[in-house]
Formats: sequence, structure tokens, C-alpha cells
Amino acid sequence: MPNLIVTYDLRNQRDYKALIDAIKTYGVYVKIFESVWYVRSTTHSAEQCRDYLQKFIDSDDRLGVFDCSNNNFATIRAMNKIASLWES
Repeated sequence: MPNLIVTYDLRNQRDYKALIDAIKTYGVYVKIFESVWYVRSTTHSAEQCRDYLQKFIDSDDRLGVFDCSNNNFATIRAMNKIASLWES
């Protein structure tokens, strides 16, 4: 199952509630930053998620959906590097 990062930049009307409610329908989620969400345990691809969420934004808004399912190696590696900084 994909693990997705959803990020957006709403411009003029800024209807955050509709978009956020739509993001929350995808499964387990956490708001990472003001306009960045991590969505876990979804059965939808990044493209399917983007196409669905596009219904909740205006034509001048921006939306990005990134599949982060295969980042385990990089994430673990980065965490090991960070941990090694504390050991020295």
C-alpha cells in the first residue's frame, strides 16, 4: 500500500476545510507542516489521489502528491547518519 505525501498551496479562496476533509478520507494521516500531510495505508496511487483532491481546489491553486512507499532505505540511512552525529 502506498505511503503518500500530500502538499498544497491554496491561493485566493483558500477553502482548506474541504481539501483537508478529503485528505482525511484516505486512511491514517498526520499533518506534518502547515500544508503538508503524510497519508499511510491507502490503496490509491499518487495519481489517483491527485485526481481526487483536484476536485477540492481552484484552478489557481497548487497540489502535489508524492508516493514515498519505497523510501525505507534512504530514511533508515538518513536516520543512521543523524544518530551517528550524536555519538561523536
